[in-house]
Amino acid sequence: MDTAVSVPPATRTLAEFAARTTYSDLPPDIVAMAKRCILDSLGCGLYASSKPWTRSVAAVVAALGQARKAGVWGTTLRADPTGAALVNGTSAQGFELDDAHDQSMSHYGAAVVPAVLAVAEGLSECDGETVILATVIGYEVGSRVGNAVSPHVFQRGFHPCGLTGTFAAAAAIAKMLDLGTDQFINALGLAGSQAAGLMASQFGAMAKRFHSGKAALNGILAAMLAQAGLTGVRDVLEAPYGGFCSTYADSYDLELVTRGLGSDYEMRRNGFKKYSSLASSHNSVDALRTIRAKHKVVAANVERVLIETTKVVHLHCGWPYKPAETITAQMNLPYTAAVTLLDGTAFVDQYEDSKLRDPRILDLARRVEVVVDPEFDSLLGPDEMRAVRVTVFTKSGDRFVEKVLYRSGHHKNPIPDDELRAKFRDLAGRVLEKDAVSSIEGLIAGLEIEKTPGAALGTHLQQVRK
Repeated sequence: MDTAVSVPPATRTLAEFAARTTYSDLPPDIVAMAKRCILDSLGCGLYASSKPWTRSVAAVVAALGQARKAGVWGTTLRADPTGAALVNGTSAQGFELDDAHDQSMSHYGAAVVPAVLAVAEGLSECDGETVILATVIGYEVGSRVGNAVSPHVFQRGFHPCGLTGTFAAAAAIAKMLDLGTDQFINALGLAGSQAAGLMASQFGAMAKRFHSGKAALNGILAAMLAQAGLTGVRDVLEAPYGGFCSTYADSYDLELVTRGLGSDYEMRRNGFKKYSSLASSHNSVDALRTIRAKHKVVAANVERVLIETTKVVHLHCGWPYKPAETITAQMNLPYTAAVTLLDGTAFVDQYEDSKLRDPRILDLARRVEVVVDPEFDSLLGPDEMRAVRVTVFTKSGDRFVEKVLYRSGHHKNPIPDDELRAKFRDLAGRVLEKDAVSSIEGLIAGLEIEKTPGAALGTHLQQVRK
């Protein structure tokens, strides 16, 4: 007798949830979280709009001569929605400031928000409720797919932003286009065929920024192609050969795709960044800032630093620092630890070109040791996968220790709303006119009552400082 347990197919169950969910189904805290995610993503994207990697992508989009339907944030360039999403997604992930969903190890704002706003401005005269709903669906689908394969896709060398971000963007746009379940399944299947991104880019390549932009573009294509009748892999998550999970991950758990679906929103576990480096370094930054403040430690008196952590953090950023590109420093824990001890923080100014080869930082980074503590991996769960115990040894013989389980911005250690809005004003204010910054903040605060937010935001996002 066949005793196998019948499990509902994950792809169809996820698509059914996404297709049937309405704005009125969303709990108030999820609406509020969506607005936080949109505002934070806009600030991140605006700040990085002038960076070389964003300019390179923008130059190609401009050269393609696309229809001028949607704006490229922080510039006067206009393009079709796919081109705008490509550039804005690149800039939103363009300086390691964007939001982070810890368990799935991905950043959905950089894929979802650029895609949604480009479509809202360039293809669909939708209202604010639709923008919020599409954003929620994108985050929910992306993070659940990511949970199923995390951390295994990362350990194999794939960049989750390019992989699960593509699913997230496709789901968001499929929702904006009001696709039914079968079309939604095709959109997810087409997303899976486009999911890509290699982690080796973290060691010194602008390509890492571009993964989220490509995910945003690919998501739009997946949804629109599904609407036009193109079919995708209908069991894209479950397929035992050539499916997304079976191809990218040595081990995966499809139950995480559907567990609590529609009630236990993964978006509640989304977090935000206080520092301009990869999320896996933030626990160490918090620990070092505490040691620095509590014990009046100065960098000149630091003999060495020991950071005990998980396998994930050690693999992700625990390697010796060798100067290359900006991304190299932002993805490296010894550099980030050194600059934190010297400057007291690790925000955008700590990753300027002039600092990347600073002899003081290089000397201190060489004295930062990152090791795996097996106890962290055996006792802790996915929320604590970035836990650290930081010990600072001083030249005067002192030894100071701080343990941090949840970084600043983790959903269990959230950044207050006033600080998150201040972050947006700081980043956006470096690029846009002051009135535009205020208008964007106000529009997002009342997004649910806006009739045509795409057009209004598009105008404000291009009011570049004179």
